[in-house]
Amino acid sequence: MIAFGGNDDVHASARAHAARGEWGVVRSLLAGDAAAGREPELLLLAAEAAMRVGLPREASERLRDGWAGLEGAADGAALRRACNLLGAAAFELGDLTESHRAFARALELAGADGDHLLVARATNNLGAIANLRGDRERALTHFQLAIPAYQQLGHTRGLAESCHNIAIAYRDARRLEDAEDYERRAMEYAHESGSARVAAMARAGRAELSLLRGDPRLAEREATIAAEAHRRLEDPIGEADALRLVGEARIALGTIDAAMRAIDAAVNLATAHGAALVRAEALRTRAGAHRVRGEARAARDDARAALELFEQLGAIEERNRTAELLGSLGV
Repeated sequence: MIAFGGNDDVHASARAHAARGEWGVVRSLLAGDAAAGREPELLLLAAEAAMRVGLPREASERLRDGWAGLEGAADGAALRRACNLLGAAAFELGDLTESHRAFARALELAGADGDHLLVARATNNLGAIANLRGDRERALTHFQLAIPAYQQLGHTRGLAESCHNIAIAYRDARRLEDAEDYERRAMEYAHESGSARVAAMARAGRAELSLLRGDPRLAEREATIAAEAHRRLEDPIGEADALRLVGEARIALGTIDAAMRAIDAAVNLATAHGAALVRAEALRTRAGAHRVRGEARAARDDARAALELFEQLGAIEERNRTAELLGSLGV
């Protein structure tokens, strides 16, 4: 005789898999589950699962479909968490105006309810938007406000994420020594918290720094390890970003065919999963590979597509870098 568990068993199983970080299983368990579109806790679990496996559009749609129930929930924690998740989904999809609005509301609700962890997360997330828009001072202020909050809570994963974000801001400002120091701290906190995903992100960050320092061989090795780690974690957006770096390193090493394979994979993953920023960066990298190959038309097409995405994101510095690339291609 075969026994079939009821919905309560499915929901308990989904919670258990989420606790172990098995987000693909969580998403499968809750797919088509009516309660996951109605009950705030399960709705948030399903939306987070979609985000974790690189499906921000699905996460956004789930949250919007269930928004009335979230706003009507007796527990305000569900709504403020939903705001933060919606902001993260919008960020990946390239809608920074919506992302900023959602993170700001999450911060407001969390502050009013004394949710110090979400205050730290939303502050950190607002810093990421400011950095992408080129407002380095505001970004660093946000990140440095989040760090003491995480320290007070003893939340080492949050510290890892904040340190990684600070490293990105310093890297973009070409303060490479400071960036290296904060990526090292991010790796230490990530290992302490057991967060393999943040550790892989920090490793990819170190690969990018190695490229800027003129060491493409080390960059290729670090980025390859990061890509493999993200693949094991079923994190296609992180994998795409790391593969883009593998491609950049191989261009510098002169192995163009191998570079193109990595970059094509990065573009395809980013496109399939709606990751606007990663797609823009990968397209620009591929434009550079086409230029080395003498494929001017393909280079211009990729550079134009990247330029449009950076303009949509409001990433002025990246937009200007891409415009310079187009200029070098005779456009």
